Order: sequence, then structure tokens, then C-alpha cells
Amino acid sequence: MTSVRLFFLAAAAAASVPAAAHIGYGGRDFGSLQADSFTTISNQAVSGNYGWADATDADFGDSHRSRAFRFHLDSTLTLEITAAANAGATATSIGGLLPGFSLYEGLAHVSPASADHDGAAITLDYLASLPGVAKEGAWVATGDWRIGNDGNAAQPAALSSFRFVGYAVDGDAGNFGSAAGLVGDGLADGTVTARFTLGPGDYSLFVGGADYAAQASAALPSYGLAVTVAAVPEPGTTALLLAGLGLVGGLARRRARPA
Repeated sequence: MTSVRLFFLAAAAAASVPAAAHIGYGGRDFGSLQADSFTTISNQAVSGNYGWADATDADFGDSHRSRAFRFHLDSTLTLEITAAANAGATATSIGGLLPGFSLYEGLAHVSPASADHDGAAITLDYLASLPGVAKEGAWVATGDWRIGNDGNAAQPAALSSFRFVGYAVDGDAGNFGSAAGLVGDGLADGTVTARFTLGPGDYSLFVGGADYAAQASAALPSYGLAVTVAAVPEPGTTALLLAGLGLVGGLARRRARPA
């Protein structure tokens, strides 16, 4: 039995709180986004305040400490994505989340297939095949990663693949840790925003906590979370809009002049 498999079995036996759901997009699908899209999903929560930060180190992170969202693009768009703490997101969630999020091309398995999770046999076998230290989970916050579900043959083609696009994280190294190359927004205020220009395809957004030290506590409070995805108008569209507004204003002034 691999050390990775032993880690997950021990964690499951020692857990004192219910495990979070496997990777799914229920209630977290922004749908097919268009040039005028602006959508907020505010009724979500994440287990613990450290999942994103923990997924930045060499032993990866547990995807159960994240919430996964999805969207589709038919054409190239620039999107502004915001993740923010929301104390009242659910009946049991609290405030205080320091959010970090990572954007990927690709989707996890969806119904009728079973959901992907870190403890699936195919995931554990894949993680055990990787070089370096034993892995805590499959989630990589700043790079490509793979994960599988139950009931599949142990072969790479059965794994879901996520191709890393980019990330954004609240605060600085004082909260999210000292992993090389990480740059935060500089202010740990419970919200973080970033823009991405993306081509057609399916995308997954994984959001988690950015308080690396919080994993030292055995408690896993449910932190409220809201995510907003908004299409950013192209510069030419904005210029046309402003020109149109100027024309309307000029006509209105002309009509207002006395004869």
C-alpha cells in the first residue's frame, strides 16, 4: 500500500467533521458566458480557510478544501473574476475567508459519471507515480493537475485534466505562505479580483482559503463565499458606447435651445 493511500485512509479515520463533497458543480455553473455577462453566485461556502494556500506547495493540496465553479465560452472574452468572503452565504457559514482562486481549462467528471476525488484509487495511483514527496491531495493551485473518480481502470486516460491558466490571491506572504513566485493583491481584506482573456472552451475555477497557518487547527469551519464573473467590454465597444452617449447628449442640447 502506497504512502499516499495510507495518508488518505488515516485522514478519513481521524476526521471529526463530515467530509466535504467530491468535485462537483451543482449550483456553481455560470453557464455559457456572453459579452454582456455579469453573474454572482453568493450562496457557497468552503471548508477551512487554508485550502488554496496549501495547494501551492510541493505536496499539493486536498481538493475537498475548495469549491469548484465552471463556465463555457463560445468566443474569446476578457473576464473579471472576483472571489469574496460572504458570512451569510449559508445557514451555517461564517465570515473571515481570505480567498484565493485558480483558473483552469478543463472540467471534472460530471453526471452520470461519478465525481472525482483525491481518495479515488485511480487518483492515489497517479499521485504515487509522481516524483518528489508524498502528496496530501491532487490539487495544484499554480500548475496543471489531474484527478480521477471511482470505478475507472487505472490508466491516465480516465483522469480529468486541468490546464492551469492563472490565479489570484488575497493578501501577501504573511498569510498565504512562502511558496516561490506567489504574488498577492497586498491587502488581506476578504476579496480578490483578476482579469483573464480566454478563448473558446470549458473552464473550471477552484476557490479556497489563503491562510496557510489555519491548517494547524483541527477545526474546519465553513467559510461563506461569493464569486462574481463579469465580461469586460472590448475597448472598441466602450469607445462606440461613449461616442453614442455623446451624440445623444448633443442632440438633447440642440433640441433644448430656444428657437
